[in-house]
Amino acid sequence: MSPQEHDDWFGPDTATLGDRLAAARDQAGMTQKQLAKRLGVKTGTLKDWEYDLSEPRANKLSMMAGVLGVSVG
Repeated sequence: MSPQEHDDWFGPDTATLGDRLAAARDQAGMTQKQLAKRLGVKTGTLKDWEYDLSEPRANKLSMMAGVLGVSVG
């Protein structure tokens, strides 16, 4: 894989919800455990969201956006 191809894997057109969630959490300097606690969910639930195994409900998505300082969009 060329360096350019490697840099493009996380673009706005290719990033999944889980990718964006993990990136926002990292940017906020939070661990999975810390964010899960703030959201009132189990760490395993948050991991499932980040690995795209399940999706959060709208209320948790809105709550996450507020905690992480990002828009829901």
